[in-house]
Amino acid sequence: MAEILVENLHLSYGSVDVLKGVSLAVERGQILALLGASGSGKTTLLRAVAGLETPRAGRIVQGATSLFDADARVDLAPEARNLGFVFQSYALWPHRTVDDNVAYPLRLRRLGRAEIEERVKRALGSIGLAHLGDRFPHQLSGGQQQRVALARALVYEPRVILLDEPLSNLDAKLREEARIWLRRLITNLGLSALCVTHDQVEAMAMADRLLLLDQGTIAQDGTPRDVYTHPTSLYAAEFMGAHNRFEGTVMAVDGDRVTLDVGGRTLRGRARRPVGVGDRAVAVIRLERITARREPGPDRVPMTLAESLFLGDRWELVFDWHVAASGETRQLVRAYALDGLDPGTWQVEMPEQDLMVFPAP
Repeated sequence: MAEILVENLHLSYGSVDVLKGVSLAVERGQILALLGASGSGKTTLLRAVAGLETPRAGRIVQGATSLFDADARVDLAPEARNLGFVFQSYALWPHRTVDDNVAYPLRLRRLGRAEIEERVKRALGSIGLAHLGDRFPHQLSGGQQQRVALARALVYEPRVILLDEPLSNLDAKLREEARIWLRRLITNLGLSALCVTHDQVEAMAMADRLLLLDQGTIAQDGTPRDVYTHPTSLYAAEFMGAHNRFEGTVMAVDGDRVTLDVGGRTLRGRARRPVGVGDRAVAVIRLERITARREPGPDRVPMTLAESLFLGDRWELVFDWHVAASGETRQLVRAYALDGLDPGTWQVEMPEQDLMVFPAP
């Protein structure tokens, strides 16, 4: 049985439809990340599950309990849903100690003093902050505040936790450490989690599944590896990862093998959606799938190295490609490499199997 089940959810702000029939299931012990461009509906969906937004149609079920059912007119209050919620801003009470912040949900539920003290101690101990209970939020680092917010969400022992951009306020180094720690905590406690993030790396590192939203509908649902390597739409291909984009006309089709005319130059790729000869099409390739060679060969195009940018763990190479046969039209092509290259002309290899071709929008 799914821990959270969302069926055909519709939600509007005035005349604007934000969610257009979204359905999903979060299985027991699973972390599901919601991704999408700004305005895609991911935060609205999370808030609807939490009870902070009211849909106009659909159902939300937790286990065997209906949290929301438009037809049956069921709409449980947020505090009655037994869902942990970590806000993007952490939303800690600045005038209350760590202990008081974490205890607040328990006092709201009118638990006894002894039980509250025991649960707060256990929740703070699980995140390594039991010794900071008498401090105030302003006396904590960003990472410590994030942990306190998480402890507050866990203190009443929900089976499902909702996370709204939980690591966005941390600096880059701390965020890398926190995503590992957070995933381990969720899995070790046997929780299910629904997480909104704009950071693709964070989502792929933490989540068991990704749900990619596009204008209130589901563009793709799958494992992080599947969504990244096998996008089913141009939107998914361009949203995930760093990529190059080429627009052209289909010259030939052989099964899923496609030959494109891009400004008088020929590229070969694999169709991810059906295209026909004469159609306008868009080809997408990830930066890490491109390599630079000295000698001509299959799938190689001569380009001039314009820039080599040192990124620490790798280099970003920027090539100048004279796309049009006349040499008047140029396109910058980016690639990743372990080492920088000498200036000059290189044979840039874009393997056919890695060049993803979609119908032009």
